[in-house]
Amino acid sequence: MEDSSIGIIGGQDGPTAILVSGDPTGLVLLLLLVAAVAGAALWLFLRKRKK
Repeated sequence: MEDSSIGIIGGQDGPTAILVSGDPTGLVLLLLLVAAVAGAALWLFLRKRKK
């Protein structure tokens, strides 16, 4: 298994860059999982707020 890392560079008023080194397969799957969980949490929050 190869070592890999992820770096996020961004500012409050500018664009954000995500840098991935090594074999990104595991990192991509992890990022997709995190995005799915965050999206589900946001959806639940907004759904509960409308009631």
